[in-house]
Amino acid sequence: MAIGVRPPVRHIPLVKPRPVLTNRSFLLLWLAQLISQSAQNAILFTLLVLVTKLTKGSTYTSLLVLSFVVPSVVFGIFSGVLVDLWSKRLLLIYTNAARALLAVAFLFSRDHVLLLILISIFFATASQLFGTTDAVTVPSVVPKDQLMAANSLFSMAVTGSQLAGMIFLAPILLPTAGPMWIFVVGAVMFAISVLCAFLMPPIHHGDEAPDRSLPTFGQLAQAAGEYAHTLRTLARDPVATLALIHYATGSSMVLLFAVLVPRYMQAVLKVSPDKAVTIFAPVGVGAIIGLRALPLIAGRFGKNRTVIIGMCGLALFVIALSMVEPIAHLMKRTDNLNPFDKQRAGGLSILVLLTMAFAGPLGFFYALVNAPAQTVLHERAPAEMRGRVFAAQVVLANAVGILPLIVAGSVADIFGVSPVLTAIALVMGGIAGLSIYFESRWAAGSRPPPPPLA
Repeated sequence: MAIGVRPPVRHIPLVKPRPVLTNRSFLLLWLAQLISQSAQNAILFTLLVLVTKLTKGSTYTSLLVLSFVVPSVVFGIFSGVLVDLWSKRLLLIYTNAARALLAVAFLFSRDHVLLLILISIFFATASQLFGTTDAVTVPSVVPKDQLMAANSLFSMAVTGSQLAGMIFLAPILLPTAGPMWIFVVGAVMFAISVLCAFLMPPIHHGDEAPDRSLPTFGQLAQAAGEYAHTLRTLARDPVATLALIHYATGSSMVLLFAVLVPRYMQAVLKVSPDKAVTIFAPVGVGAIIGLRALPLIAGRFGKNRTVIIGMCGLALFVIALSMVEPIAHLMKRTDNLNPFDKQRAGGLSILVLLTMAFAGPLGFFYALVNAPAQTVLHERAPAEMRGRVFAAQVVLANAVGILPLIVAGSVADIFGVSPVLTAIALVMGGIAGLSIYFESRWAAGSRPPPPPLA
């Protein structure tokens, strides 16, 4: 080569990472979640309608909601140990098969309230075990650099299953075919999820070896101690502890909204509660948009700051929902700000339109909370403890939500829905402020970065 002549620069093409859905194991896992959770949500919606019609009161409806929540707290302590010690693929198969059989049991018990509530306890237990197994399997089937994308898709499947089950499947089949066909279709969907799990290869080497038998009674009896040990392990890692608080806060908010939305519809919007699915549909749309944008936002700001943005946005728009009445009155009195010549536009009141406008951003910011928090816990938990760590998430989230779930309805009846929503927003704002404080300390280097769990 001649002196002074620079060699040609070879441009090495960048290898674009494969989309996570091209991973066969993850795709089947994701489909099992999407299909089975859609069936679960359709059945839950149908049960709420059935129990309300059969009893014409709120007591049994509250019992039905608690029958779904309490088993996740009680059995969640044992599920983490079971998931860590036994074959995850077989657990996915058995829990979906159990829910298929329980859907048939709902079919034959659809006229008996107490039987429906009793079956719901077993249904919720199987669903909780499936959810724990499903979530902790993700980091075992995808590489670490795809965890955020995988968790975003899983959160999108949760939102999509709510839309599919509660907005499309149940509302369409209930008035046309009746509750019987909801349970039949649900059983078929659970059977399809069984097939998806059956087609999955073993989750990891030895996952289905002959020596991976069911945990012994002694191992399960030690579950409470294992749960306490998991919480102590989490407490040693401030980043994981904060992520756990974020996850519990986001999950508790969903439970509270399930109780408050019917009262909000009646007391604030003056609309029948059965219209709630349509009016709050923008929450699902906003959540899907947020989950699509989540990788970009988390890549720009980091996971913890993304959660903080989500918490602040949630607090802001929950406050906005609590103030739709004074905002509507202000708009009606101000000609320049009132976009409507009359109090209704397109057949909808200003109150309803404001609620729908605030519901979309609410879903968007909610999408920025749970998926990043769950990803942080996935990244920092040892593989052998993932089941117990995720079970701790679920148990804590539902345990925190039980008391507000019981109290919120009565408090809303006495003081109104808007003050309760304001209180929820203040709690979320306080947690966001605490998160900002710790994040600023870690960013300033006032203490060493917290180590991963060990």
